[in-house]
Amino acid sequence: MEDFENTYVGKLWNILLNDDKRSFNEYFSEEFGITLDDCITDKQICFLCKSMMRLNDEQLREVDSIREYQWEDGSWIRGEK
Repeated sequence: MEDFENTYVGKLWNILLNDDKRSFNEYFSEEFGITLDDCITDKQICFLCKSMMRLNDEQLREVDSIREYQWEDGSWIRGEK
């Protein structure tokens, strides 16, 4: 099993919520009243973060630099760098 820090969500959390210490579920629930389902995809959580978290330019660049999504068959695609 992959360490949380090496997963896409772990990397995203480290960039966006490390100082806050809340999980994405806690953050979106408390700030926007949205409860995240366990089956949320990397692409969906990235979209929520980019559209709702008021990221600065540096955070947007960092998020885009780690972007990788998983297809439904389990294979990975990486975003362009």
